[in-house]
Amino acid sequence: MIFAIVDIETTGGTSKSSGITEIAVVRTDGVNILDQWSSLIQPDEPIPPRIVALTGITNDMVVDAPRFEDIASTLERLLSDATFVAHNVGFDYAFIRGHFEALGQSWQRPKLCTVRLARKAIPGMPRYSLGALCDALGIEHKDRHRAMGDALATTTLFKKILESPNGPEAIKIALARGTREGWMPQHVPAKQFDALPNEPGVYWFLNESGKPLYIGMSIHIQQRVRSHFAGPSTSAKRQQLSRDMRRIHHELAGSEWMAVVMEDVRIREHWPPLNRAQKQPAAYRNVVHYRDRQGRSRLAIRANRSPHGAIKTFHSEASARAWLHDQAKDFGLNPIYLGLGDLGQSVTIEDDAHEAQFEQALLTWTKKKSGWFVERGRQPGERGLIQVEGNHVTGYGFIPANSLPQCPLHSPPGIQALVNLSTALSPVAPSSTLDARLLAEWETNSSWVECVTD
Repeated sequence: MIFAIVDIETTGGTSKSSGITEIAVVRTDGVNILDQWSSLIQPDEPIPPRIVALTGITNDMVVDAPRFEDIASTLERLLSDATFVAHNVGFDYAFIRGHFEALGQSWQRPKLCTVRLARKAIPGMPRYSLGALCDALGIEHKDRHRAMGDALATTTLFKKILESPNGPEAIKIALARGTREGWMPQHVPAKQFDALPNEPGVYWFLNESGKPLYIGMSIHIQQRVRSHFAGPSTSAKRQQLSRDMRRIHHELAGSEWMAVVMEDVRIREHWPPLNRAQKQPAAYRNVVHYRDRQGRSRLAIRANRSPHGAIKTFHSEASARAWLHDQAKDFGLNPIYLGLGDLGQSVTIEDDAHEAQFEQALLTWTKKKSGWFVERGRQPGERGLIQVEGNHVTGYGFIPANSLPQCPLHSPPGIQALVNLSTALSPVAPSSTLDARLLAEWETNSSWVECVTD
């Protein structure tokens, strides 16, 4: 088997927004070096000062260097019949694959990561960076942070891995299609993925210092974590996780709605750098009230990221329209003024009747909700409790199932028991994201217990 040991230097951390400044390839059979090649590359963008300081590659050095398309055929020849090997392979592989695809070429090779292989073949090292391994194992490492210097050091490291008792088996497993070693970030032990449950909860992707890079939720944690690393590895988020992620942590939630609340609370507590969706909440379909130029009361559906000013909020336009149909029927409203057309009705509802009935309906729609979601717990004998006050989620937590009364929870004794239990809940700070989800949730969630007050 032929292995192509590859190292690149770049202008930044992601293949979509950065260029390659240098490439080196060392071809080996695992024992002997068969060929080696390197080239500076014109990245078509300035090299940042911090990268110049790290690699020593300056803008003057690459001004007359070939562009990637000029060396693509040479590089393809060196890689076409070999297994692609690199230290933190996801980084180098993503850049080279992305550059080939930018030329309109579909490119894919089997790959191995010497970070992950070293963890299995040479356990017990305090750190697994290339420099740290070379220092610990006595590997000559000249020209650090230059492509050929790092590629030659990685070649020697790969030989030591092959010579170790566990190395050949680790390589065989890593090359097996579909194994976790093939897609998980190189620094994360596969056993951490195996420990993830396929239940509702929150998962954390942590860096070396234990700080969260990303926090998410799912009703199937393991399945959702796997999906983050499926398919091509060209996204900036995927590449940062591949480079910086060291550990996976999870918390069970018992139910989807509790997982939603826990995710929102955790994200706003830590603000992980990759949680852009939380910083820019998804648009919902809000039903809003307005008066037209003739003074008639109307409803309309608007897409908005906040529930502010909405009578009702929905996850989809179809759900919003279905609710409008129900309101037209239940309150005897003119469907034209609800944006539904005449619905084929033979009898027209007069404007005065519509206005009178609309005022009554508006009182119902605008009444703020207070109460609880009583959810399934994380384990038998437990329940999740989410408190809502005036359309806002204000508390959440888990309680023993036997602390709930045997009587119906909607009854006065049941309501009083929930009031008493709420004192032990963790508070939730105001969140427009949670409020929007809440407004779209309680009409369809059978766990909702409304606190009715006179």
